Amino acid sequence: MEGKSQRQVAKALGISRKTVAKYAQLTKVPRYQRQKPAQPVVLTPEFQAEIERRLAENEILPRKQRWTGRTIYEDLVALGYQGSEPTVRRYIAKIRKLKRVQPAFIPLAHDPGESIEVDWGEAVVVLDGAEVTVQILCVRLRWSGMPVVIAYPTQRQEAMFDGLRRALERLSGVPRRMTLDNLKQAVKRILEGRNREEQDAFLSFRTHYLIDSNFCNPASGNEKGSVENLVGLAQRYIVGPHREARTWDELNAILWQRCLEYARRIPQGSTQSILERWEEEKKYLRPLPARPFDCCKVALVSSNKVSCVTFETCRYSVPVQYANRPLQVRAYWDRIDIYAGQEKIASHLRCYERNREILDLDHYLELLHVKPGALEQAKPYRMAQLPPVYHQFRAEMQAQGRSDREFIEILMLHRAYSVSEVSTALELALAQRTACYTAVKQLLAVQPDLGAEASTSTAGELAGIRVQQPSLAEYNRLLKGGVVH
Repeated sequence: MEGKSQRQVAKALGISRKTVAKYAQLTKVPRYQRQKPAQPVVLTPEFQAEIERRLAENEILPRKQRWTGRTIYEDLVALGYQGSEPTVRRYIAKIRKLKRVQPAFIPLAHDPGESIEVDWGEAVVVLDGAEVTVQILCVRLRWSGMPVVIAYPTQRQEAMFDGLRRALERLSGVPRRMTLDNLKQAVKRILEGRNREEQDAFLSFRTHYLIDSNFCNPASGNEKGSVENLVGLAQRYIVGPHREARTWDELNAILWQRCLEYARRIPQGSTQSILERWEEEKKYLRPLPARPFDCCKVALVSSNKVSCVTFETCRYSVPVQYANRPLQVRAYWDRIDIYAGQEKIASHLRCYERNREILDLDHYLELLHVKPGALEQAKPYRMAQLPPVYHQFRAEMQAQGRSDREFIEILMLHRAYSVSEVSTALELALAQRTACYTAVKQLLAVQPDLGAEASTSTAGELAGIRVQQPSLAEYNRLLKGGVVH
């Protein structure tokens, strides 16, 4: 600011001209002057030594009898300390931080085809228009780093098995070992060291794929750090924000494509992409078994008098002829199959809500045919959510004096035709003012797509028929006068 007036300097710096004049008269750089004298240090080295001695005693004292911040402060006050308790607590925290040992880790090297790492995580997606929290099973080949991320509504054992099966199929082979946490889906009890008592179903899965297990020590995520990082990567990049899909299959197809896109990257310290390393690692993976593992939970149940079995608080219907019988449930992550012996008699979408009824109207049609008067109040009929044309057709039949038994016969047509096909036939029958079972069945028989299928199969059947040539001499028996020789 040399060569400028005090007024110009004040204007340039945005301060008062008097302030500029005050500093212009000073002969040395001004320093901050305390208004009060500095307080003496109250936590002297002697008191610090007392604190450190008591913290050292804590190493050998019983847990409930150790020195705390409050008891150390009270003891120091008795020794003449005049400072505050927060000052003592801050020094205690400083000493504990200095003594805290930071763990060190050894970098590991892996062989191709040696192992995969497995872990669960969560993510939020929009599924069929609704925002839901999904469980994501994250699997990664340790040598190549090839990831697989699969979403499920649950972390149940059957979902984990299905995810591992799909992951091995997508990775095109089976490694020698899998490393995972002490998940309850796999571990029944933690024994000494690295020994584990494994769940019977998990043992069956491992035996089917001939793969060993390696369980981490409790609270030792570093032992599978690769997949720990994959869970975060899956949440941020592979699933990402605002991921949308209509179905679980569509969602998992999207996630697999995202895994393939991620695998085009070249990881740090490598000259090859993850995809290129995966192609090399495939040569070291064992082939998949001839048939996949049946990823279900099996339970023996009994159907009740209303033809339902109970599984995990939910009730699922079976055909009425299987009421009051012992049956078997095979629970997959997405469906419930019900068996009588080796025959599958029912299949439902799996419900994860509690105390729900899942009733299939078709299971009750034979009994309703015998008791048609119960149709109106029948819970399976009310829960069926049939298209409006069904109710219009039934009302028209009732107006013509036709019984519900005939309408139930129309519902039985679903065993041969789809709902859309039957709906179309009902609309045509209403338009033709022929609201009866016979008209609907005839309309279904002459639908172009079904007719083409029927004519093709009929032609194939006719081709295999052989007709023996008749003997014309047999017609002589009809001539007047008897048989001509």
